[in-house]
Amino acid sequence: MKTAVLTTSWDDGHRYDVRLARMLKEHGLKATFYVAPENQEFAKQDLLTTQEIRDISRDFEIGAHSMTHRRLPTISEQQAEKEIVESKVALERITGQEIKVFCYPGGAYTKLHVELVKAAGYRYARTVVRYAFTVDDPYEAGTSLHVYNHRLDLWQTARFLKFRPIKVLRNREWDALARAMFDQVVKEGGVYHIWGHSWEIDAYNQWERLGSLFRYIGADPRVKYVTNGELEAYS
Repeated sequence: MKTAVLTTSWDDGHRYDVRLARMLKEHGLKATFYVAPENQEFAKQDLLTTQEIRDISRDFEIGAHSMTHRRLPTISEQQAEKEIVESKVALERITGQEIKVFCYPGGAYTKLHVELVKAAGYRYARTVVRYAFTVDDPYEAGTSLHVYNHRLDLWQTARFLKFRPIKVLRNREWDALARAMFDQVVKEGGVYHIWGHSWEIDAYNQWERLGSLFRYIGADPRVKYVTNGELEAYS
């Protein structure tokens, strides 16, 4: 039987990550939290504190998400390099651990930014591309599912479900689709990568549904649970 690998990742460094980390730990799931220490999209009181980042790092992997979460293609090469390098340095100072992985803010990047990430010493970088079940390029790694309903994904959902109308209707909601993807990976092997934002989960009142999903996919002896950094071995 082919190996079924499951990883999760959570972006931005919002204070609700603390609640999310508790849930992940409860269900035996590994995760990578991509933190932008000075994320400009939120008020400072809504970001993880230094101590909270340190606490989460004891149980989970911390990845860099730039310093301020600015979209890299919208700033100069020098500014982008500074965002990529300084976030690594800052998070290593906070956690006392090597920061090995990076997530492009908003999924926006060019080949230049891939090279900057490599030069900074990262060994894996995540995009926001969905419906991927392999790691073809560890510096432009895709994901399987975003914890959010994407109505524009109907064609991709239908293709994943082999264009079976009843299955498509049953799996229109993100959590139903998440279970279908999990079942497929357990059966056929592959890398299953779930990601999202704790602030988004809270804004759309999805905590209960997320907890139900975690119960479904957690602690399964058929599955190897890994951090994003450990996906390097499967590329």
